[in-house]
Amino acid sequence: MRRAVIGAGVAVALLAGAWLGAESLASRRVAQAIAADPALQATEVRALRDPRRIGIELRGLDYRDPALGISLPWARLSLQPLSPLTARLDLPGRGTILQGGDSLELGLARSEARLSLSPLNRMAPDRLNLQAEGVTLDGQPLAEGLSLQARLVSLDAAAPDLAGAAYDLQLSLAGLQTDALARIGLDPGPLPGPIAADGPLRLWLDRSPSVTGDTAPQLVGWQTEGLSLQAGEIGLRIVGRLSRDAQGRAEGQLALYSSDADAMIGLAAGLGLIPAQGQLLLRAGLSQLARAPMDASLPGPEFPDPAEGELRLPIVMRDGRLMLGGMAIGPAPAL
Repeated sequence: MRRAVIGAGVAVALLAGAWLGAESLASRRVAQAIAADPALQATEVRALRDPRRIGIELRGLDYRDPALGISLPWARLSLQPLSPLTARLDLPGRGTILQGGDSLELGLARSEARLSLSPLNRMAPDRLNLQAEGVTLDGQPLAEGLSLQARLVSLDAAAPDLAGAAYDLQLSLAGLQTDALARIGLDPGPLPGPIAADGPLRLWLDRSPSVTGDTAPQLVGWQTEGLSLQAGEIGLRIVGRLSRDAQGRAEGQLALYSSDADAMIGLAAGLGLIPAQGQLLLRAGLSQLARAPMDASLPGPEFPDPAEGELRLPIVMRDGRLMLGGMAIGPAPAL
């Protein structure tokens, strides 16, 4: 019995030592990474020393960029012993946005961020769960809520040729205020507010991202079976797929659905899906263009028929050209 107790004590001591050593090593590595990055600063990087989780705490965290920066009083990154490949990020309820010479107070009523890694895929992010509610800027609403869930999925035969990784996303954004976006230097263009978005989205990347990699992967395509967008009183639903061609331009097919034809054209132009100079042409011949069939030879999701009182506008991008309802109106945008 005595030997069992001694053995258990030694095991606990070894585990505690490994735990403390892992936190100390992680804090040193993170401090070195911050010191090597001129855009990042932290007044203190220390081990969390919480018996429920392994982690580090950063104090006085600053990210400075010429366009936009953020300052947080603290941030905590941790792992649970039973889920060593899932990281949790805890953030304070306040911070500071630095835009130009202005300092704006950032408020956050609730946030949650969890990221799991795939050890068999170069430590690529496997799942992401990001939640935020009650985001404010100088006490004024910035966004009511954001929910983003992403998971790494296998590439199938329908993936673009340049794709090296694929992620399925479920996005929900509510009450994004365009005037607040403009205050932090993010121009919403002609889109009225508030902005909302909801629906599924598949993203194709040229390679898997990795926490151990030096460069970020590039987007080479996306597909949605129905992404709903709302800008003020304007509603729009997007179904389709775009990928990058050899010249870096978008190719594929989209369908825009809306019960308000004029508003649909303005919103599509504001999103960059159609050229601004093509709006007059579209408004003049929209009823005819909307009757054009979808191109069944192009890959992508199923395109449902428009509902009662709804228009469906086909957009095809091929060979560097953008066509609406079979009519070429300009070059395809870059992707």
